[in-house]
Amino acid sequence: MAVARKLLLDHDWKIVSSAVRSENLLRQRTQASTARLFREIRYRLDELSPAELDFLVAADPPDQRLLLFITVCRRYRFIRELTTDVLWTKIRGAETQLYPGDIIRFIENRGAVAPEVEKLTDNSRSKVRQVVFRILSEAGLLDSTGSQKLLRPMPSRSLAKMISKYDVKQLRWLLLSEQEIHQITH
Repeated sequence: MAVARKLLLDHDWKIVSSAVRSENLLRQRTQASTARLFREIRYRLDELSPAELDFLVAADPPDQRLLLFITVCRRYRFIRELTTDVLWTKIRGAETQLYPGDIIRFIENRGAVAPEVEKLTDNSRSKVRQVVFRILSEAGLLDSTGSQKLLRPMPSRSLAKMISKYDVKQLRWLLLSEQEIHQITH
């Protein structure tokens, strides 16, 4: 959020980058970790329109987490497809548990489409699964990385309307039902 606020204030990535380093806005111990984290934050914030960036900075923490999850889905096809193909499908079928095997199957199915996935070692697959659980938990789509119970977060009406203006299908990434999406958009 510190980077988003600075970007909103200065509208210039060079100034933001300089402030991140000089003021240690990301509270990292090394320049290398600062650079890595800043690069990832920039990728995600670049997915936001100016109106969405304004909204992000002013929003309550639950909406901030959900909008940041939307940026992850926009940026990373893997997370986007996992969310729609596995999580949204589970919720639609009234299933509330995400199992490690669900992610493993998803990864294995992606191997047919993306050859680089087939080359992942067991250790890398485990790390991917761990990161996915953490992202979903931080976004509020899982109750915890331990129990892995799916949650249906409730975005504010203003967040849902803003996302629907961008692309109504993105509301599925927040695990909203078709009925809820229809209510928001009509």
